[in-house]
Amino acid sequence: MKRFDRKLFYFLIGCVTFIITVVGATYAYFTADATDANTVRGNSATVTFGLSVERVTTVDMAFGLVPMKNKEAPDAAAQKCYDDLGNAGCQMYKITINADSDTVMFLDGYIVVTPADPLLETRFTRIYTTDGENFFTSFTNEQYNTDNFDEDRYIKTGARVSLPEEPLNHAQDSGCLLIENEQIGGAIGRTREFYAMIWVYDNNEAQDYLQGMKQAYRGEVIFVTAEGNEISATFD
Repeated sequence: MKRFDRKLFYFLIGCVTFIITVVGATYAYFTADATDANTVRGNSATVTFGLSVERVTTVDMAFGLVPMKNKEAPDAAAQKCYDDLGNAGCQMYKITINADSDTVMFLDGYIVVTPADPLLETRFTRIYTTDGENFFTSFTNEQYNTDNFDEDRYIKTGARVSLPEEPLNHAQDSGCLLIENEQIGGAIGRTREFYAMIWVYDNNEAQDYLQGMKQAYRGEVIFVTAEGNEISATFD
């Protein structure tokens, strides 16, 4: 091979390698890398996505959460997690995801909750707000108490079934699904906000192990794009 041809050959190889590197960066795995008292922010290898989880409630976690029944969720959301006696029954979180693109993308959102004690169970539901101050669930107490209420559709366990090294999926991990097939980008906008409320499940048994438990759980918010890319952030 002539000297000139050899240089051209290596130049072409370098260009191909660069193209592969750039394309690969577009499908990078994104994860959270910064935290403070209430907020966890996720950064990525590119500017495509951003993710933050912020605690909305001012409930003091110093003495743990009082176990809550699922049927109490509508009232708890309206009262920002304080019951009639002023006890803390849950926590509420604002989840913000940004996509720096005008291209419409479709996302599934999951919340995986890891309890601090093996006996402890958690539940969560999606909540809504129109002003950032007043919150409500998509079901009422009256609807919950009807015979045809689909509890599994609205109230999730946060318990992952699939292995951590495997992608989350609807079939196995429906108990973690917060949103499904939501759009971001395009006319919908580059920023979407979602809210979730998490509580310790009242199983009608003595739950003395909760006394003095300062941190009942840790959680992880995971968004999965239609292409299979993952964006995640942890919270407590």
